[in-house]
Amino acid sequence: MELIERGHALQLLQQALETAAQGSGRTALVCGEAGIGKTSLVTQLLSQHREGRVLWGGCEALFSPRPLGPLYDMAGALGAKLQSMLGLEGRRVELFASFLEELQHSRGTTVVVLEDLHWADAATLDLVKFLARRIQRVRALLVLSYRDDELGERHPLQLVLGDLPADAVVRVPLLPLSEAGVDELARQSSRPADGIYAATGGNPFFVTEALRAEGLPATVRDAVLARAARQPPAVRALLDLAAIVPARIEVDIVDEVLTPTPADVSTALASGLLTADGRSYAFRHELARIAIEQALSAPVAAALHAKVLACLARRGEHGVPMSRLVHHASGAGDSAAVLKYALHAGDEAASHGAHCEAASLYRTALAHAGGLPPAERANLLERHSYQCYVIDQNDCAMEERLAALAIWRKLGDVRQEGLTLRWLSRLSWFGGRKREAEEYANQAVQLLQDQPEDEAYAWALSNRSQLYMLSGHTTEAVAWGERAIALANRIGSDEVLTHALNNVGTARYMIGLPDGKPMIERSLQIALAHDFEEHVARCYANLVSTAVKTRDYVDAEKQIAEAMRYFCARDLDSWSNYILVWQARLDFERSDWDAAADIAGRLVTAHDVAVVTRICALVVLARVRLRRGDPGARELLEEAVALAQQSGELQRLAPVAAAHAEEAWLRNDGAPVDAIVLHAYALAEERQDRRALGELRYWCLRLGLMQAGPEGTEEPYALQIDGHWREAADTWQRLGCLYERALCLLEGDESAMREAVAVLESLGASAAVKRCREHLRDAGVRGVARGPRATTSANPAGLTARELQILSLLAENLTNAEIARRLVRSEKTVDHHISAILRKLDVRSRGEAAAMAGRLAFTTPAVERPAARRQRLDS
Repeated sequence: MELIERGHALQLLQQALETAAQGSGRTALVCGEAGIGKTSLVTQLLSQHREGRVLWGGCEALFSPRPLGPLYDMAGALGAKLQSMLGLEGRRVELFASFLEELQHSRGTTVVVLEDLHWADAATLDLVKFLARRIQRVRALLVLSYRDDELGERHPLQLVLGDLPADAVVRVPLLPLSEAGVDELARQSSRPADGIYAATGGNPFFVTEALRAEGLPATVRDAVLARAARQPPAVRALLDLAAIVPARIEVDIVDEVLTPTPADVSTALASGLLTADGRSYAFRHELARIAIEQALSAPVAAALHAKVLACLARRGEHGVPMSRLVHHASGAGDSAAVLKYALHAGDEAASHGAHCEAASLYRTALAHAGGLPPAERANLLERHSYQCYVIDQNDCAMEERLAALAIWRKLGDVRQEGLTLRWLSRLSWFGGRKREAEEYANQAVQLLQDQPEDEAYAWALSNRSQLYMLSGHTTEAVAWGERAIALANRIGSDEVLTHALNNVGTARYMIGLPDGKPMIERSLQIALAHDFEEHVARCYANLVSTAVKTRDYVDAEKQIAEAMRYFCARDLDSWSNYILVWQARLDFERSDWDAAADIAGRLVTAHDVAVVTRICALVVLARVRLRRGDPGARELLEEAVALAQQSGELQRLAPVAAAHAEEAWLRNDGAPVDAIVLHAYALAEERQDRRALGELRYWCLRLGLMQAGPEGTEEPYALQIDGHWREAADTWQRLGCLYERALCLLEGDESAMREAVAVLESLGASAAVKRCREHLRDAGVRGVARGPRATTSANPAGLTARELQILSLLAENLTNAEIARRLVRSEKTVDHHISAILRKLDVRSRGEAAAMAGRLAFTTPAVERPAARRQRLDS
């Protein structure tokens, strides 16, 4: 049948394909509920694509999807180099780059179709991110189909879609058919349409199934089962066998299990339920397969899974994806087989950096591990715990380690107990529970110190060093770390060595000692050489966080880029989220508040983000909202205070305290300052943390909480506190910290104070602008406006005159660069204004803002010439 009511959707895809053919690739998101016609729409598009090639792969509803399953589907159409790389350990970044290179060198336009991404494994989602961010460089259309009604806020695909470049994405949502569309389908089928629309809701698959049925079924499931029930027993057996295998079942497996006659196969295909491509059979639609699978009795389903498992096992493990063996072993209820294959598959997934899949597979194994000996069960719990740890599921990781601890204690295995206590210390720290982390760390040292000096004791020493480093106790961190390094060298443990070098190096780097950073870099080299993923991630985390804290922003950006390239090929969510939040803090400090708020907002709303990451995200988002005068800052700060106090670490407490102090200054209402400010200040003095001491001392002096000199304070704040506001402002300018520069200028002469207000206005810092105007009036500066200008209050969205000008230029479809040239402003300034416009209008795109400009009765002022503006300001 021809497609009904899909003309606009098809046109969107055709336009995207035409754009891709011109050398500017596009990503098309085809979404809708199951049965809505996503595959039919893409097939229709490809039927018209004759001057290029098609690469088509899909994701499957296995218990744990095979990593990069869609790439294996299209392997036969890929070049020899790519085929040789599939399945190779630790080569995912190279594999992705080779795939992109193949697209770049294709003669015609390539259409890459990835179906059913709601079932995608983490590796496939990484491939999507990699391609979508680079698709504009190639003549290719990347078509992604998924069921949007199955994506909750916490679904991994949701995060991927939010990160795609908006200017290269075409969204093609598919809606149910109208009643008229259903009537047209019925007419084409020569069937009556009575009641079909009401029964199906316009879902195309449901409609076609209902039209095929003899009489109107109560549900589509009934329609599918009714059609299956009319088949001869041999055909129904074939349908049942095919139903337990997601996606497709090989012809030779069907022949081995059932030996169907050619007539049976022909009848099955004629039923309209099954299709064949010469190598395999597949249901015409996944909903039909699910309907038949769910109708199978448990004994019948288990028997069929057992037969398929036996067939696959006879082929040998190397010829069959482990995830598929696990699927059928679990369906057969064969616990021994599940344990065998799930453990093997979990180890394989972990070795390839597919930690989400590994965690899922170990979880499946644990469900069948009741009969394992205690020590083996404890080992499995620890393997699962580690995978949960690296994918940011800290609560689950903690629960599994505690279960393992109970087993080791019952067995009297002191060494394993000590190792588990060290891990519980680490997980407690990640959960923001410093006191528990310290207790577990001390227990591990006390338990193992009288045992032979082996790797377990070395880990206990290095963990103790790590906790001291994280809390700012440099002397203790170095002392314990050097003990761990010495022991690691004696026993030949490279893993403990890289861990301890990182701890000592970071402790020394944070206080400015020149040998600190090289120690971390040596740790990184060892970790990379031995593929110690967690330790590589820790090195990047400490290099990035320390660079940001010391305001070496250039190096921080370099380290972040290297870290993200490393994370691209691995499911290290705990660490990639941690690096991301430091990117948000870097953007915040360098005045790119939109980017900072975007990253921090996603992390605040994400599920299972580690507490140490969440604290930083809460603070960044709260401070952006405070400065802009946006709602919700207070609630974010309250949560941040509770979590930071629980962590007990200065690096968590200081930013929260600074945010509270800044809020008190912005409020200017005489209310008491939160006690966390003075507590964090005292802690910063005790630890002599120049960065924390500088910011907190500055705010405490502004709030009149103390009188103190600049000793021990980082340079820009020291200059500012000492009265050298111009030098301080110049330093902040070089660093790119425009907000801090404006606050310095506020301490200068009248010209500087006016410049401060202008800088804050350009940043969209409405709350700070209001506070500065109060400061100017208090200082006797005349002609200071008390609130929004008349042009701002005259429009319902509260846009400034400049924002109104830019909105009018947006309506003319001008780019940011064109607007900047028209207004004689930098592109970055225009970016800030556009972000403010989108926020005030509560829209998500430039196009929506331009459309709203046409609906609202704004009086947009003429674009002012620079000379006229200077004359007005001078007067």
